[in-house]
Amino acid sequence: MSRLPEDQLKQFQEIFNRFDLDKDGSLTHLEVAALLRSLGLKPSGDQIHKLFNHMDSDGSGTVEFDELVNAMSSQMMTEDILMNQHQLLEIFKSFDRDGSGFITPAELAKSMTKWASR
Repeated sequence: MSRLPEDQLKQFQEIFNRFDLDKDGSLTHLEVAALLRSLGLKPSGDQIHKLFNHMDSDGSGTVEFDELVNAMSSQMMTEDILMNQHQLLEIFKSFDRDGSGFITPAELAKSMTKWASR
């Protein structure tokens, strides 16, 4: 799948699981958009569509974990989207208001409402 270190793969799995809202093992277009926006990015609809199509390498209409990892570790991401683990952790902490290590549905809803009003 990837030559990423095990700890980085675990982080990607945690991110994937957090945004796989329906827990079906894949990310929809909307879930990928939410993931990108949670990183503080504000891609346009066209940018999200282009990125999603690139990530969905098997053409299934969803992005599975291996497709996410491949896209995140590819050169394509280095120019447009910089993954910074420290920034990602800070963003996660901003969602995890009670510091439990998990983002509850209530915390996610509150954070998404706050971000949407920006």
